[in-house]
Amino acid sequence: MKPVLPAILVNLALGLMIIILFSFSGHIAAQQNTELSDITVGEQNRQYRLFVPTGYDKSKTMPLVLNFHGTSGTPAQQVEISDIETLAEIQGFIVVSPAAVYRRQPEGPNTWNVDKDPLGVDDVFFVKSLIAQLKQQYNIDDRRIYAMGFSGGARMSSRLACDLSDQIAAIGPVAGLRYPEDCQPARAVPIITFHGKQDGVNHYVARENSPPYWRMGVEPAIKGWLDNNHCAKQAQSTDLAEQVTRLTYSHCQDYGDVVFYQSVTAGHTWPGSKVADKLASYGLGATDKYIVATELIWTFFKAHPLPQ
Repeated sequence: MKPVLPAILVNLALGLMIIILFSFSGHIAAQQNTELSDITVGEQNRQYRLFVPTGYDKSKTMPLVLNFHGTSGTPAQQVEISDIETLAEIQGFIVVSPAAVYRRQPEGPNTWNVDKDPLGVDDVFFVKSLIAQLKQQYNIDDRRIYAMGFSGGARMSSRLACDLSDQIAAIGPVAGLRYPEDCQPARAVPIITFHGKQDGVNHYVARENSPPYWRMGVEPAIKGWLDNNHCAKQAQSTDLAEQVTRLTYSHCQDYGDVVFYQSVTAGHTWPGSKVADKLASYGLGATDKYIVATELIWTFFKAHPLPQ
């Protein structure tokens, strides 16, 4: 069989993602403390989904979690995949799920300008402006602002760790950790990340038919963050299930721990997602159900506030 041309494979992968994400039922329970809001950045109107737990008290500071959807996705779909708002209501933190507008090609899917294309929107400035606006509206804890995301949203959270390390305390990328070539964080950034070796979109090991943005693969990206955080290179390895291993890199500068959940069988999915079977039915592969990424990410975030 002749190898598939990279461009064709990329188009098929992105097309599949569009079909999957637009095929979600969308039956997310409407909550009075969830709203779709707007912010003007420069001359452009941007949108984001905002969730404020019912226990919010303006006299007390509250953590903020930025939750980024994948390429061709929407904030509502990312909330459904991660189920983050359910946890936020229980644990007491604000969630904002921004909407991407950048397109690499005129007819391409919406995604995040992680590589900072000068002809595209400045998504780092968008997030910086969004944080500033939210801090005016709510009593947000300056030391507990975090970023997480799936696929393209994972790459975006990685970018924020590079460019806004003075504001983002820690990140939780799922199926898309990056260490951009121009990454220059001002400090060691704690990271918890997840990736499956059967990921058919963001390949575990970058290869010729990987998407153009996926130039590095997973382990080189982790090494980049280990070097930045000055961590011991030898990980503490813990087998959580037959197919899932937790690799913990500690002894890092300024508590910049790196924790990696590596799966032998997982595809391009969110561990523990309630829509795992739906994702599998569209060809994104198996989902690890033995671990719940959202809960693990929040537990990690709680233990890693911004250093004083």
